[in-house]
Amino acid sequence: MQGLSTIQAGNGSAISNPDSDRWEDMSAAIVCRDPDNPEQPCPICDGRGVYLLHLPHSDERFGKFQRCPNHPVAKDRALHERLRRAGNLASQRDKTFASFDIELRGREATRREQESLARAKRSGRAFAAAPSGWIVFAGPHGCGKTHLAAAIANERLERFGERVLFLTAPDLLDFLRISYSPNAEASYDETFERLRRAPLLVLDDLGVENPSVWAREKLFQLLNYRHQAALPTVITTNVHLEELDPRISSRLQEQAVVQHIRISAPDYRRLQLSPASALRITDMTLYQDMRYDSFSTAAPQAEEEQNLKRALKLARQWSAAPKGWLCFLGLAGCGKTHLAAAIANDLWERGRERMFLTVPDLLDTLRLAFDPSSATSFDTRFREIRNSPILILDDLRLASATPWAKEKLIQLIDYRYLSRLPTVITTTETMESSDPRLATRLMDRRLCTPFAIKAPSYTMRTQQKR
Repeated sequence: MQGLSTIQAGNGSAISNPDSDRWEDMSAAIVCRDPDNPEQPCPICDGRGVYLLHLPHSDERFGKFQRCPNHPVAKDRALHERLRRAGNLASQRDKTFASFDIELRGREATRREQESLARAKRSGRAFAAAPSGWIVFAGPHGCGKTHLAAAIANERLERFGERVLFLTAPDLLDFLRISYSPNAEASYDETFERLRRAPLLVLDDLGVENPSVWAREKLFQLLNYRHQAALPTVITTNVHLEELDPRISSRLQEQAVVQHIRISAPDYRRLQLSPASALRITDMTLYQDMRYDSFSTAAPQAEEEQNLKRALKLARQWSAAPKGWLCFLGLAGCGKTHLAAAIANDLWERGRERMFLTVPDLLDTLRLAFDPSSATSFDTRFREIRNSPILILDDLRLASATPWAKEKLIQLIDYRYLSRLPTVITTTETMESSDPRLATRLMDRRLCTPFAIKAPSYTMRTQQKR
């Protein structure tokens, strides 16, 4: 394969200083074909999708690849995938304007709710067509803010080939913290520069981050720069502006730069489910007392007590900054469900979207979707669970599952594994007894932190202590 510095386009010339920032992954494979003879490469670009013009050195286009007219950005799937990976949008590909439904399922929408969703969708489309200044989507959990923000990002990426960065506020701060590491791929200065100069930055869930002095300062520096430069920025938040750093709040209220869209609609995901399944997915009433403070680490043996304390510490750390997978393994009644529910309750209090499901309830929820009277199709329901920002699966058992149940659970696990979506799993199965496909995921220490709770059940612990 020829290097970029020596590629000859069909009607161009060799160059020594290509625009490698944009075309660094270009391959010798044919990506552009002759419109009149699809079996042959395009005569303009020799099938590469880009070409060079014969231009004098004084021309600003000298030494830069031009996109072939027969290979428009909208059809360049390879470019889309590269941009998605670089912009943290791989798991948001299904969030488009076409898939943003302004109809509320499960009950009649009020006129105010209907108009609010329609106005938000129109505003998002207009911004995506010609980004200018900032747009802020505000509203309660699940009203569609993140969907619209991701739809704007996907539109710019697919139609215009624009580099987009999509990050939640906590993830952005983690991104910066990691850059301090000596093993980081890029220095802090390079990372921060990339964030503040991004052609389009989407900052999801502003206001749920840990409000430390360092966090407030970094967010202010970033947003102040983009505000002064009027760089296109999309922000979603479920908090009132008065609750934010006053310096950030004042910039968000500047109408000359910022467009505010308030969405007055309930949690769309909850309304999508039938009453029976919605209760299983969203009602934490049975688990409301399962908190970190109520988790007992008392045990007859000192080693067991230390094991429980480490499990509690892991759960607290994970819910403070959800990333990767956390898996608790152990016998029935040892405390796995308590810790999983405590994580779910803690996340909810932090304003984070999460879904808590026991696996039997999950499978019942999916089966209900096959009912002709179901308001939501199976595909829609499965996609909702699969794409949950944070998913907590309690009592996962594959060894005894039916072939259908095992297939659906493996599909769900594989998708979240490949998409690196934050997930908590509890299981009574050991690594040796579990399905090999699940075991390989749980043993991948790059993503998952498995922890075996070695203490006996809570009932046995209390009896032994007596």
